[in-house]
Order: sequence, then structure tokens, then C-alpha cells
Amino acid sequence: MQDTSGQDLAGHLITGTDILALLTGLLAAWCLCSLLVVVGRRHLLDVPVARSAHQQAVPRGGGAAIVTGLALAIAILLFSGTLTLQYTLVLACALPVAMVGFIDDFKALPVRIRLPLHLISAASALWLLGPVPEPFFSGWLVMPNWLQALILMLALVWLLNLYNFMDGIDTLAAAQCLFVCAAAGLMLWRLDDSLMLVCAALFAATLGFLYWNVPPARLFMGDVGSTFLGFFLGLLGLITHFNGVLSVWVWVLLMATFIADTTLTLLRRLLAGHSITEGHSTHAYQHLSRRWGSHLRVTAAYMMVNVLWSLPLAWLALTRPEYGVLFAISGIVPLMIVAALLGAGNRERQ
Repeated sequence: MQDTSGQDLAGHLITGTDILALLTGLLAAWCLCSLLVVVGRRHLLDVPVARSAHQQAVPRGGGAAIVTGLALAIAILLFSGTLTLQYTLVLACALPVAMVGFIDDFKALPVRIRLPLHLISAASALWLLGPVPEPFFSGWLVMPNWLQALILMLALVWLLNLYNFMDGIDTLAAAQCLFVCAAAGLMLWRLDDSLMLVCAALFAATLGFLYWNVPPARLFMGDVGSTFLGFFLGLLGLITHFNGVLSVWVWVLLMATFIADTTLTLLRRLLAGHSITEGHSTHAYQHLSRRWGSHLRVTAAYMMVNVLWSLPLAWLALTRPEYGVLFAISGIVPLMIVAALLGAGNRERQ
């Protein structure tokens, strides 16, 4: 994506149609969630197992409301001329991911089916974006364009799985999305107002779901929501990077708490000989949840780290993009150390 179509909208003034799009996303998500709470009690119940953080069966699939609300908002932004068709097509590559997640919420799909579909969605988005801009790794590492594209494709798939792994307690995944959208949206203000409005639309749709996910949760996000959010946020990061508006390392830092927790947890489990596809409850946030006995306290702690640690580093990566890789490493490694101290990846105590 080498054109500057998004940058042409950098001076875009917020209109009544834009506000309508945001309100549509919020209300559509909220209303659909209320319907899913009723319907889900019959067809989409998440029955607790030994590793679950909840004690009672709760409907899942609430992420479908986020996807629907966001899709309606984006449609309004597209037809009003605020959002370009090029952006829309790239972002639409997240829809197959949501569909796979929704089916998986009904009946578990094997990895051999999910993974190829996820890879195809990621490859399609990268094809639409075009050649990877240089220097992608802030000039620290030079590699062929095809290799960079392959790494980005795998990174997108990792991000959607990462987000899914972090959706194990009430409010955490939704709150993280709100934080990323708010922070990125503020950074995009007057740089690319069309993508700022997409962030606002995702914020609104997720907020409509969060109402139903506050403990005691009446609705879970499900794979349809968690995988979609991870993939969609990754697409937003790539679009802003390819257009030279916002470095992808800014987005990496905004997601640093999730990246550190999941990456360390799975690395330690792999070293211990466990399968990464095996269900478990050994993430740092899960250890904290059991220790504190509160989902909201854990979410508040993660959001505090986001604001006090990840956000300042992301702002530095915005102002000094040539050091983006260094800022990302400096931000994530200490969080991985903290996650290790909290027991991330260690077997649950019986």
C-alpha cells in the first residue's frame, strides 16, 4: 500500500455521519449482545472445566456483536467517503478469521483447518497492502522483501492466537482493545483521521460488549471475538506502517503486556515438553486471578502497566521511529521478566 489515500484525509473534520457510525457500532453491539445472552443459553454455553476461571456456564460468542457493530460502522464510513475502499478491503480480511472463530465456538475445529484459513487471511491482507516498505526493522536488519512478508504473515497469525490465549478472564481482552484503540486513535489524530475513526469505531463496538462482560459476566467474547480483535489490530498496525503514518512498533508496544505474557508462557511450556495446543491456565494473568480472587483487579493491573509503561514507550517510538525496534525490546523484555516472577508457564498448583 504505497499510496497516500489515507493521508489525504488527515485534515478531515468529524461530521455528523462519523458520529452516526460510532453510535451505530456501539448500539448494534450492545443490542446484539443482549440477544446473544438469551439465545446463547441454549446453543452457545461455555461450560466450566477444571482450568476455567468461571464457576457457572455462561453464553459465549459475544465477539460476533463486536464484529457486527464494527462492520456496520465501517460501512457507514466507507459510503460517506471518510474511509477508502483500499483500507476497507484490507480490514475485511479479518472477517474470515471471525467466521472461523464463530464456527469454532459452536464446534471445536482442529488446528489443521483453522491454521490454513488464518494464513490465507493474513496472506490476502499482505497482498492487498503491497510490497513491504523499507526499512521495516528500523534499518537494524535488512532482509529480502519476501522474507519480511512471510514474517509479517506469521506475526498476524501469532497475534490472533495470542489474543485468544489472553481471553481467559472477564474484561481483560475487551479492556486491552479499548486501551489500544484509545492510544492509537489519539496518536492518529490529524495524521490519518480515517483510521482514527476506525479505532474509535472498534472502541465503540467493544464498549457495547464490555457492558455484558463485567463480572459476573453474562456473556463471553468467544473465539469469534478474541481472534478477530487480535487480527484486526494487527491489520491496523500494518496499514499505518505501510503508509508511513505510525510505525508498527508503536502497536507492538501498545500490545506489550499481552505479547510478553503469552510469549513467555508458551516458551516455558515448550521447554517443559508441553503441547502449545493443550489447554492450560498458566499465564501470568491467570496466576494473578487465582491469587487475588478478582478478575477486575487483574484487568486494572494490566491497564495500569499499559498506561504507565507501554504508552510512554509507544509515544517514544512514535516520535523516534528509527529506534522502534529498540524501544519494543526495551518494553517487552522487562514485562517478560515480571511474568516469569509471577509464574507464567509454570504448572498450576493443585
